[in-house]
Amino acid sequence: MSYSPIDDSVSTVSSSKILLLDSLRVHHTQALVNVVSSTLYPDLLDTRQLMKALFELRRHLESPLGYIQSHPATETNAAEVIEHILLYWVCAHAAQVDAQNYNIKGVVETPDKRFDKYAHIPAEVISEAIQCISYLTTMSVGVAIVAKTSIPVSIVLLLNFTENYGTYTNAFRALTKLCTKHSVKRAQADGRWESETGLYAILEAFTRAQTAFRLRNRFDLVANAAYSVASEMANSAGLSISSSSSSDNGPAKYIGGSAAERVVVSALLFVNALVDAHKDVEDRLRIRNEILDTPLYQTMKLLEETEFDSSRAFTETRRFRRAYTDDIKACDPHVQLLTASQSA
Repeated sequence: MSYSPIDDSVSTVSSSKILLLDSLRVHHTQALVNVVSSTLYPDLLDTRQLMKALFELRRHLESPLGYIQSHPATETNAAEVIEHILLYWVCAHAAQVDAQNYNIKGVVETPDKRFDKYAHIPAEVISEAIQCISYLTTMSVGVAIVAKTSIPVSIVLLLNFTENYGTYTNAFRALTKLCTKHSVKRAQADGRWESETGLYAILEAFTRAQTAFRLRNRFDLVANAAYSVASEMANSAGLSISSSSSSDNGPAKYIGGSAAERVVVSALLFVNALVDAHKDVEDRLRIRNEILDTPLYQTMKLLEETEFDSSRAFTETRRFRRAYTDDIKACDPHVQLLTASQSA
């Protein structure tokens, strides 16, 4: 695995020259990236060592000190090694699904065996890798670097291969940061607004996922994940998915904070960020129509039940509805919108 050179006054930490603190921070980051990379070389991966290496890298990136003198080459190297892990994990699990479709039992070997060892990486390790990506996007040029890799595609594709709540949550959070970072500063890079760099990468990722899985709607992966987990929320609240809001004897209020709710909240945060990233009102209305033509519609309808009105998931659904109302009014200021009580 080759890396981009770090353009510094000295490229390695040498005993003959003591580097300044900012330079040392850059080299510290690169050293942690190298540790992650070195765990990937053996034919049999030590997933505990990989988890430890990713944990140390993530803890370094999330530290305020990790932002000091961040270097494009170092950030690129970090993104590349995590891209390698995510993409190969997705490919490994895709191969296993293909094998199961042919009624082949157990973990199978692929012809070139390139992806086989990655099939054994636990979802928790993948979740840790995605968290590293989330912190990379907060650095000076992190969004541009991440957007240029296949990381957004990998994150979208893995939604089809994981049932781990933590992985879902971290995947949606990473995608949200790609939508929102630098949207206020609007720093321009390579002729595009920095905020749009991540947005275009995400939309391309969903389009590629639609082709790969022959989906009817490119947002079906997000929608299916959110709806299945929202169903778990409903079950824990004692609420039937098909129940009506007008029920007089509903169960007690839903108490938030569960792993299921964190998934749903993170999915809705991503949906709201994805829509808000479109600057033109007609573009926002178009993307809302596309999103609502999925099980996300049923998810949001479910969260309108009174059992959830104190949950954060309900808050994000209400934010979607309020912004939707504003967009409709902006599109046609003369439109008369009925309230829920008026339409009943």
